[in-house]
Amino acid sequence: MAQKRLSKYKEEALKHGIKIIDIYRGKEDEVIRFLYKGKVYVVKIRGYRENMTPEEFVKVLLDNVRRG
Repeated sequence: MAQKRLSKYKEEALKHGIKIIDIYRGKEDEVIRFLYKGKVYVVKIRGYRENMTPEEFVKVLLDNVRRG
């Protein structure tokens, strides 16, 4: 059931050219590894995906890509 509920985040990311490789869930954060334009990025977000909309999730990932 959780797979279906969280799949909307992966789908939204794919629309923006981001392929989610995997997500590690900690006690208070998540670490996301993803592929964007041929490069692998690792982003640590505070909280969990469920606490934001899919659009906000993608924005967080892209902001981290732009920062380098």
